[in-house]
Amino acid sequence: MDTTAGDATDAEWPFPEPDDVVGWTIVRTGHAVGRAFTRELAAVGLKPHIFGVLAQARHSPGLSSAELARHVLVTPQSMGEILRRMAADGLVEYTPPKRGQRMRVHLTDAGSDLLDRAFQVVGAMNAPTYLGLSPEESRHLNTLLHKVLTATG
Repeated sequence: MDTTAGDATDAEWPFPEPDDVVGWTIVRTGHAVGRAFTRELAAVGLKPHIFGVLAQARHSPGLSSAELARHVLVTPQSMGEILRRMAADGLVEYTPPKRGQRMRVHLTDAGSDLLDRAFQVVGAMNAPTYLGLSPEESRHLNTLLHKVLTATG
């Protein structure tokens, strides 16, 4: 172990090196990528959770608000408020459900246009070179991250 000023000796530090703790690396990476994602989406007037709703609603038209909440990682109650704001902004439409039915969400033309602009930004950020990866590494990382998400989410 290379010890420099401020590093603990083996006797003082019985744990793995912080950079060897996979969960901590995922947290740090998620934070860094999340900040960049937020900054880039702001250029088209979007926040990440709104992008997520637009993308999921286009990919799987007619999802319920609860299904959208699971995909976007917010509570169903929060999703209700998000959808009300998005509907007021003309990005989505839905019919309030009748008793025993689920509300189904659909993109409007304005929501679809905004998503098209957002995907130009997201596409650039998703390029393997943006992430410092080769195309093969990018595919492999995405597979592994989905595996972790399934195991922990």
